[in-house]
Amino acid sequence: MNPIDKFNQLATRYDTPLNIQMAHLAVEAIRRFKDKDKTKTAADLGCGTGLIGLDLLDDFDSMLFVDGSKNMLKAVETKLSQRSATNASVLQSDMENDLQLPRKVDTLILSLVLHHIANHQELLSKLYNNLNDNGQLFIIEMEKQDHNHHGIDCSELATNLSAIGFRNIQSESIYDAAKENDYYHASRFIISARK
Repeated sequence: MNPIDKFNQLATRYDTPLNIQMAHLAVEAIRRFKDKDKTKTAADLGCGTGLIGLDLLDDFDSMLFVDGSKNMLKAVETKLSQRSATNASVLQSDMENDLQLPRKVDTLILSLVLHHIANHQELLSKLYNNLNDNGQLFIIEMEKQDHNHHGIDCSELATNLSAIGFRNIQSESIYDAAKENDYYHASRFIISARK
């Protein structure tokens, strides 16, 4: 089963208490790093059911929700309709093979997506090219740990971002699994970078 089919099946049961909690931690971290008045447009790439982007709707003039799964985007559209949101739209796009945004944006958000992508460097370059000058990229990921084969090494990611041309790269842990005595789930971090 390809990943998009998997996420089409997960869409109706994705909003678990844990996923909602982790999304709130990610939103709090994004708000700590985000420019307060320079960002008008944003895209939530690999948005899933929109847990992060929906919480950030009021922080931007417009938000584009992008995902390869049509069922995930249906969930986003339902939530947008329930909120009567007028500053958001959705786009179905396979980021690994064909990421094409209709326009450049000030802020890109990529949460728990990178570990699904075989060629990180190619996607990171595409992200760079889809940002306006001085735009911000936020990546939320699971930390590489012995018990988690999906994780990403934060320092290696920072090096890769720098090689592409990103600057002002900062990161912090947003969830420490060991501190929470959570040995099943992975710790998570946010990394912020500027074009």
